[in-house]
Amino acid sequence: MSMDKDREPAIGTKANKAPRDDRSSLEQQLTRQLRYLDNSSALFDKGDHDEANRLATVIRTLLHDTDKSKSLLGQLGLKSTLKFVDTGLYREHLDAAMNEWIQSQHPGMSICAIQPGEAGLVEIGINPDGSAGWRAPLREQRFHPNDPKSSAMLAPQSFEYWWKTPLVEGSDLKRFSRKNLVLIMANQDGGAHVDPSLDRDYANLCSDYLGVQVQFGDPDLTMDANSEIPPVGNNVAFACVRQISFELALTLHRHISRA
Repeated sequence: MSMDKDREPAIGTKANKAPRDDRSSLEQQLTRQLRYLDNSSALFDKGDHDEANRLATVIRTLLHDTDKSKSLLGQLGLKSTLKFVDTGLYREHLDAAMNEWIQSQHPGMSICAIQPGEAGLVEIGINPDGSAGWRAPLREQRFHPNDPKSSAMLAPQSFEYWWKTPLVEGSDLKRFSRKNLVLIMANQDGGAHVDPSLDRDYANLCSDYLGVQVQFGDPDLTMDANSEIPPVGNNVAFACVRQISFELALTLHRHISRA
């Protein structure tokens, strides 16, 4: 009896794993993970921005494949078939749209400088305390049709383009893909693991206000001679991951409603 026990695979090892019975168990997992995404999103929107770490971990579970682990959407065969809602402003598309608009309004003129924060996933909003901060737009149509930026917006994209294309800019104009932000946040910055070292560019983005300062009201009445206009607040990386979760949840809810 003891010899037989010695031959049994240990709990938690690869040798002790057995295939899932059917697709329904994976679909139940999808429902569960989507609920996690919705619950953490709701908490984030109420002001608990640290929920971005949880969002990144769920997004990783749904989307990220490695040699040793397979994403849930990959196991379901959805990564290659779904079109992912894309609310990003990509620098190349944005500059082309703005140049086209400028040419239509002022022939012969063109863009000679760019502002960090124009491209990416976030916008400036008002925090509960009345200050300005970078936030997730949480809408699919981000701009009025008459805004030239609207022509830079893309239709839903394939997973590879949506996941890997750089779009979020820091003040140094270094660009992050959705994959960059999600995996660094999940693997290094407290989502599923706290790494003893942290990606430098990501760390810079977390404290970056993208060069924007905002003062509400008449500065002559609200500021003295020694005051400085305050920088826009909030963690840009966290706001971006919240917007990524919005895109992914909208994509999945649409898929489930059609299934």
